Amino acid sequence: MVKKLLSLFLVCFIVKSGSAQNFSLKYTFASVTNSSGPVDPTPAQTAVGVSTNSWTAVGTGTNSSGAGYFSFTNWGTGATNSVNTTFTGSIDPAKYYEVTLTPQTGYSVSLSRMSFGASRSGTGIRHFAVRTNKDSYTVNVAATYTPLNSAASTTVIQIQGGDTFFWFDDANSSSGPAAGSAANNRCGANFSGPNYTNQSSPYTIRIYAWNSEASGGTFRIDSLMIYGVATFSAAGFANISHDLNATFKLYPNPNNSGIVYVESKNADKGSIEIVNVLGKVIAREGIESNYSTVKLDVSYLSEGTYFVRYRSGAKVVTEKLIIAK
Repeated sequence: MVKKLLSLFLVCFIVKSGSAQNFSLKYTFASVTNSSGPVDPTPAQTAVGVSTNSWTAVGTGTNSSGAGYFSFTNWGTGATNSVNTTFTGSIDPAKYYEVTLTPQTGYSVSLSRMSFGASRSGTGIRHFAVRTNKDSYTVNVAATYTPLNSAASTTVIQIQGGDTFFWFDDANSSSGPAAGSAANNRCGANFSGPNYTNQSSPYTIRIYAWNSEASGGTFRIDSLMIYGVATFSAAGFANISHDLNATFKLYPNPNNSGIVYVESKNADKGSIEIVNVLGKVIAREGIESNYSTVKLDVSYLSEGTYFVRYRSGAKVVTEKLIIAK
């Protein structure tokens, strides 16, 4: 028997111009321990329009050097203790910290900036940089540095040509015990240009580090933030047809009667969803195989644009629904 979507308790959304949502993703590394491995076990961050995985250390030591922050050894060497002018190492494409941000269905994502606390041990790295997959990891993202404590100044970290962070203070404590603390050294990466604007494909961000004074020297990041905007777009939905010969069709559409019919040709067992312009599923109902028509009660919907999506296994077909009262 065909199931009907009746008396749906729908979260209504009145369509207005623009559907951009600012987001900020915070990575505290709170669950990291010195035995938790190379993947941050802290729950991955999500926001409206974007999902992420956890930060991962690649090509480095097995475990963090401490708890509550991300700090690993085994970076490429090339610096000498107490020497602040001569460096023989270079960026190693096989050693980095990494995270991936994935736009959710129906969204495009623009990145604006990232910020993080940075620190090193006394024999740790002297250079680091941020790169992404949008430039095939070949170009450093624009770098910034802000000392957050009077003990931390530009004598600790400097920005070199090519947007490379340079840990200038070799002793790591010559400006006072707090100078080398990640809490007092705020590093940033500013994302700009078409590669970081309205992207529907994933962003992968990497932080590379090199020129360690010893293989046991560390590079630490913590309190990391990523900022951006997620914008809903119908282009993110697959197979919006508006075709009278499509797999299914809606009528009447536009609709002002409160009842919409979904008519299908040879539909298999699956589900029908109603989605608002923010990409949120606000109603879902299972359907039995070989249905021909499903009656939807949409009287609770506010005037505006929605999407009706049919799912069956890997098959997904979507049609736009206009509510006009």
